Amino acid sequence: MIILEAMAETLPPDHTGADPDRRTLELEARGETYEAARAALDAQVPGGHRLVWLRSR
Repeated sequence: MIILEAMAETLPPDHTGADPDRRTLELEARGETYEAARAALDAQVPGGHRLVWLRSR
């Protein structure tokens, strides 16, 4: 069983990367393989967000 943890944040509104209203989400997904866990994790990321970091447990 592969367990992935990730942090997602809202996309910045412009090219500067500055976002005073930035929000973050903590995500976790499991799968029998890395690919399955990653697919489950990617399915959790809402529109307008991006993954900031990802680690396996």
